[in-house]
Amino acid sequence: MALAAGNIFSTSIVGIGVLCIVILAVRNIWKKRKEGGCSGCGCSGCGRGCPSKNMDTDRRY
Repeated sequence: MALAAGNIFSTSIVGIGVLCIVILAVRNIWKKRKEGGCSGCGCSGCGRGCPSKNMDTDRRY
């Protein structure tokens, strides 16, 4: 019984870690899109117009 509880606990910890990473990645993409940046595809590879191409170079990273 103790082995099963330990297995559930370790699986839960790994699952929470993966969930946190996914949440942070989505949050990062959301912030970039909200600021007018590309969605991470690289502006040269976008099929549509990339808003950051029209921005001043001073505002870039």
